[in-house]
Amino acid sequence: PSSKLQVTTNWRKGVMGALDGIQEEIQRVADQVSNSVVGIGQRWGVGSGVVIGKDQVLTNAHNIRAEEVTVTFQDGRTATGQVRGSDVDGDIAVVAVETGDAPAIEWGIESTPGLGTPVFGLANPGGRGLRVTLGFVTGLERSFRGPRGRRITGSIEHDAPLLPGSSGGPIVNAEGRLLGLNTNRLGEGFY
Repeated sequence: PSSKLQVTTNWRKGVMGALDGIQEEIQRVADQVSNSVVGIGQRWGVGSGVVIGKDQVLTNAHNIRAEEVTVTFQDGRTATGQVRGSDVDGDIAVVAVETGDAPAIEWGIESTPGLGTPVFGLANPGGRGLRVTLGFVTGLERSFRGPRGRRITGSIEHDAPLLPGSSGGPIVNAEGRLLGLNTNRLGEGFY
């Protein structure tokens, strides 16, 4: 009986150690990237975005409802941004807004992630607070229908669970580098 108890105790310690390691990785990525993640919009129809350069925010085009949009930063500051470019068919938009001290996210362009690569989905729906989840790449070079029915190709499919308002937020690798924007396709999961 004592050897069975020892095996159970060792197994439990191993599992708890692994879970602690996962929690530490999520916290590390959140600390590294959180100040680059912004909220888009207010009230209904909110989304997320990411600072990609001085005074530039990238988001999904379906998060934009007018030429001006409210952007909420991690420190709670809000600013009015101007839409500078939008590709509705590709579901992507650039917003010009005073980013202040919010850093630009680093791009992860050195290599395409493989199947099973851990990824982190981040969001700040309408500035209501940071969300970070862990998932894995489940498909590469995927395609889906954009908001106006156009087929969008070359996407990364992942299974990081995200709630409404997460569209436009970044998906990053373990180094906290931008791989793409989260886009929820109803009935198809996240891309």
